[in-house]
Amino acid sequence: MSTNLFSPTTLGQLNLKNRFVRSATWDGMGFSDGSFSPAQVELYRNLSAGGSSLLTTGYIAVNPQGRRNPEQNLLSNRKQQQSLSKIIEVIKCHDTFLQAQLVHCGGLASSDLSRQPLVAPSPVEHPLFEEIPQELTENEIETIILNFGETAARAREAGCDGVQIHAAHGYLISQFLSPFTNQRTDDYGGSRENRTRMLLESYKKIREYVGNDFTITIKINGSDYLENGLECQESLTVAQKLTELGLDGVEVSGGTQVSTPLTPIPKAIKAGENEVPFAAEINAFAEALPIPVIAVGGIRSLETAEKLLSKGVSLISLCRPLIREPDLINQWQAGREEPSTCNSCNRCFIPAFKGKGIKCLQEK
Repeated sequence: MSTNLFSPTTLGQLNLKNRFVRSATWDGMGFSDGSFSPAQVELYRNLSAGGSSLLTTGYIAVNPQGRRNPEQNLLSNRKQQQSLSKIIEVIKCHDTFLQAQLVHCGGLASSDLSRQPLVAPSPVEHPLFEEIPQELTENEIETIILNFGETAARAREAGCDGVQIHAAHGYLISQFLSPFTNQRTDDYGGSRENRTRMLLESYKKIREYVGNDFTITIKINGSDYLENGLECQESLTVAQKLTELGLDGVEVSGGTQVSTPLTPIPKAIKAGENEVPFAAEINAFAEALPIPVIAVGGIRSLETAEKLLSKGVSLISLCRPLIREPDLINQWQAGREEPSTCNSCNRCFIPAFKGKGIKCLQEK
């Protein structure tokens, strides 16, 4: 059993019992009105019983226009807030914390679902987008920034222990950060400072709404892995600026749905062979930042997790291994040395896209 991985640590205001985080995972179980379902309550009950110190919700849209699919949760009204509170009630007995991941999907949202136009930083034709989106006006940008603050406040009122800003994977804030999708010539485009503006203003608005005694993290691409996309040094500079403003932690991911060879859910990961495809970027962040860095993407073994900690990473974030084995962390702590049996086939998302919820389909 690893002593480091099961030692306590802090993340902002949170005293975590170990170094394991369940990364944000869309589960395909939400109700069409945006509220959390009983199936999601049971999902999080099992995850909290499985040993992780911190659970991150699947991406919650900050407004209906930013929603990508009908099972994606919202946090815009009292009913949705109360349904989230039911999840928090069932995880607390396991000394587990919950952070709500907040997103606007931008050009990756669904206009069929929202009955509103797709919006993005620029009206570009891009492999990410199913249709050319409308360019956001500055007033519309300010409204979305306000939505981030309001949604974070509702998450805190519901009982969440923190929020995570989703600034990765080609969603709206990621679209602003990337020169590939941001071709604006106003204060929100062009220079790195301008392309970073929406993220910084969203962070400041959230902090204004939740106060200084509430944990805020971000998820950001270490690299977009796209020509003319966000690259590591620029992404790191963004994280350093947020750190100066009081950010509590950063989860380093990578890629978009159309990047090659790496996407946010890399396939064919084998323990001991090709784990942590985002390792170079993760290690660069860990070396440069004074705040906790969370590693995510293709981590399958205790040995690999330990190596990440030895390089300055603070927390290990898992997604698909916990779909297959929700109690993996407890098993590792009890002495199991074998890696996760997840083979990264990604078939677990098939039932989710059919509205039946995420489920491992790998043969036992």
